[in-house]
Amino acid sequence: MTDHILQTKALKKTFKNVQAVKGLDLNVEKGDIYGFLGPNGAGKTTTIKMMLDLTQPDSGDILINGRNTRETGVLARKGIGYLPERAQFYRNLTAHQTMEFFAELKDAPKEECDELLAKVGMEKWRDEKLGTFSKGMVQLVGVAQALLGSPQILILDEPTSGLDPRWARALKDIMLEMNGKGTTVFFSSHLLSEVQEICKRVAILNKGQLVIEDTVSRVSEGLTGKPKLIIRVSGDAASAVKALIDAGFSDTQVHGQVISVNVDANQKSQVMKILALANADVEDFKTEESSLEDAFIKYIGEDSTPGGDRDEA
Repeated sequence: MTDHILQTKALKKTFKNVQAVKGLDLNVEKGDIYGFLGPNGAGKTTTIKMMLDLTQPDSGDILINGRNTRETGVLARKGIGYLPERAQFYRNLTAHQTMEFFAELKDAPKEECDELLAKVGMEKWRDEKLGTFSKGMVQLVGVAQALLGSPQILILDEPTSGLDPRWARALKDIMLEMNGKGTTVFFSSHLLSEVQEICKRVAILNKGQLVIEDTVSRVSEGLTGKPKLIIRVSGDAASAVKALIDAGFSDTQVHGQVISVNVDANQKSQVMKILALANADVEDFKTEESSLEDAFIKYIGEDSTPGGDRDEA
């Protein structure tokens, strides 16, 4: 039997006349790095807030380590580290005072405060007030406080928001390091590339409903099962595309001088032969495997873009 550390069952939440979450079932396995994806208003942040008891579900259950949070409350959530999408702290406290404040709340060792500030590169500003910090600096302090007490589960809502590329990369390394030590990482993100890079499993949410939940590779492979051959030609690209379609390659598209066609690995040479017979001069070509971005667009639609929620708006 799969060892689930975090589950939602038939979870529902309505704000005014908008049903933000509609009977959501999630299954996060112990040791996962789990990506939580969806377009604006999909219900991601609302779901996370219900997991943390920051808002109450209308119905349904949340289980952490098999404990129903309706019955065990704080006890079930004791081992969670949380970073909200927009981390906000007392502006008149220093970074170190903020860390000590959260260490007391979590009953975590205060010796960790300086260690974790150093881990996120904020040791130089330990005695500076957060009111003077940039958004990215506040976010890094938020990461540090989420790591206090070596949590069993890290729940991160858009964790790289406001971070420059260097610290976004460092945060991904921290997530991988924590996961290597046994922490389950659950995070939402609008950067599909970073989800595909580090996640083991992923869920895609749309309009409050679960579209798919599986490993990243299976979600991506489930699109066509075939890689995509990208070919740049000179000359009459339209005639080349017609020749490919006439030869049975129906899943062929053209944008200017670039032709894309889904093929099996053993069909590449056949495609190139057809193009040669069609007098298409091939300037360049490459193969692309199906990506998580392709899957997202397939499941959600071209007009939706992943990002922060507006569930309560």
